[in-house]
Amino acid sequence: MPSTRSKVTLTLAISAVLLMILEWILLVAGTRPDEMIVGAASIVISAIFLAQAHKSSTLKLNFHLSDIATGWRIPWYVVSDCFALTRILLRDLFTAHRAGSHYRVSGFKTIKDDPRLIARGVLATLYTTTSPNSIVIGIDYKQSRMLFHQLERSPVSTMTKHLGANS
Repeated sequence: MPSTRSKVTLTLAISAVLLMILEWILLVAGTRPDEMIVGAASIVISAIFLAQAHKSSTLKLNFHLSDIATGWRIPWYVVSDCFALTRILLRDLFTAHRAGSHYRVSGFKTIKDDPRLIARGVLATLYTTTSPNSIVIGIDYKQSRMLFHQLERSPVSTMTKHLGANS
């Protein structure tokens, strides 16, 4: 009789494959045999790579639903940053004022051995970099700092603060 863990793993694997197939069909917008063969090969190669990376990883992550849910703010940040970048572009094109390049450092709550704080760092990097104005360059676990770049200087977002950043 299979264990609960193997049932969960099998369910996740089947779900992942079905989602990848659906995503391929939606992105390519077709089901021609040659496209499906290339898609299947891409899925298999990606799955093998992901499995090998997961096996060799010693990083322990502990994602909490409340941390993942902070991503609800992303659409607003993307829309507002698109307007900000358009304003920067127009100002750069039609005035003598050049676009900025701001490297910023923010305190960031980290402990190398705490799986939840590591997961929060991953989410903060992913979520903050999704917004067009900010790119997280890295998180320094020794000094508990996050380095990021912005074209237009703006405060650290509420979402990133919730995940562990300081002003």
